[in-house]
Amino acid sequence: MRGKILIVEDFADWRELLQGLLQREGYDVESTATLQEAQDHINQASDLDLAVLDIRLVETDEANQDGMRLLGELHERRSFTKVIMITGHGTMESQRKAFREFRAFDFFRKEQFDSEEFRQAVREAVEQASHERRASKHQDYMRGHRYETWQRDQVAGRHEK
Repeated sequence: MRGKILIVEDFADWRELLQGLLQREGYDVESTATLQEAQDHINQASDLDLAVLDIRLVETDEANQDGMRLLGELHERRSFTKVIMITGHGTMESQRKAFREFRAFDFFRKEQFDSEEFRQAVREAVEQASHERRASKHQDYMRGHRYETWQRDQVAGRHEK
């Protein structure tokens, strides 16, 4: 598998279409229909590379922006997880908000799922998340290694006095 992806889409047909498309590309894909299901999944998945989030998770509620709320939560709690926002009703205002406030990786209309541009964005997001996660692990290892070395030097210095 090339990466772990979570799809958060309330409309079953779109969710299944996108999940099938990404699984055929070789990704490990999970999907949820609600904000609560998505939050539960995110709390359990520490190595999530990409979340594909619908802006409105309740299609009948014009003001609903649960996807944007989840984008903000992911930005705060899972810095390596990249987010691609999707919408069937996207406005420039919501697109700008996704990029400016929450640093979404990309933004697509649902009709673009089967495009090369969408598949390329998914590849790039997964690769970037994986790279950043590995780099962080290496940095954490080096910090730990330097601390252990410093600690040994401190103990050795006490014995020399």
